[in-house]
Amino acid sequence: MALNNLKTIWKLSCMEVSRFVRSTKIIILALFVIFINILIVEPLRAMSISTGYKLSAFEPYVAIGNSGMIVLILPILFLVIIADFPREGESLYFFNIRCSKRIWVLSQILYAIMISVILAFFVFVISLLLSLDFTDWSMDYSSAVTKYVSMFPERAGEYVVELVPENLYNQMSLFQTLIHTTLLLISYLIMLSMLLLVFSLIKKKIIGIFMDCMLIVLGTIASAVRMRNMWLFPMPHTITWLHYTEYSSVPLLPIGWSYLYFGIINLLLMVLAFSLSKQYNEV
Repeated sequence: MALNNLKTIWKLSCMEVSRFVRSTKIIILALFVIFINILIVEPLRAMSISTGYKLSAFEPYVAIGNSGMIVLILPILFLVIIADFPREGESLYFFNIRCSKRIWVLSQILYAIMISVILAFFVFVISLLLSLDFTDWSMDYSSAVTKYVSMFPERAGEYVVELVPENLYNQMSLFQTLIHTTLLLISYLIMLSMLLLVFSLIKKKIIGIFMDCMLIVLGTIASAVRMRNMWLFPMPHTITWLHYTEYSSVPLLPIGWSYLYFGIINLLLMVLAFSLSKQYNEV
């Protein structure tokens, strides 16, 4: 019985992923590619040309995941993409005749996790493809990034310097940054989708969307002005370099606390969604 339930959860979530991939909403990601190219890739390409050094193929992705502007745009696009989550059409009819409400809710949780991972993977692949002409496959920070200010001190305050700041390459390896950037971004997207799921289960979906938007906007503001209580919001936890200063090895907030932050909140939201599943469509 347990195995059959797991198969049903997997089939339902895969059905939702397949529907998403075949939907017209995938076109929205094309807009995001344009943003990435203008805000991240082109400035880094100019940096490579100026210094004469190639960047690591992974540095554009790290820059994307640690850019305040991109981490503002990406969750908003994510909300647009999953605006109908959880979907009550064919999926709801299927669970009514084939499985329990709790199984269906678990499949929606798995779908939210899967779509968050897929989106992060999409960003990673796109960053690699857009930067092929000025990158190599080194797993170390490039000289273009680490030596740019010393080569061009008059450009110390330029936007491109902040894309991969000293807070990153002075504090952790590129591999560590790559892992933290990916996992924290996925955790952030899962949190937004879980909030939407919980409020949808109590027939207050519009409030869930509003809550997500407020978290995104307030988190962006708190990160931009470095508010003392910025760690109450998910966005600062998502940006790896905000955990550190340029030179001190002592973090402003141990990055493990950010994993704990997302882990506790996501787990509580999943448990809450599961507990609400029994009364779903009876409210």
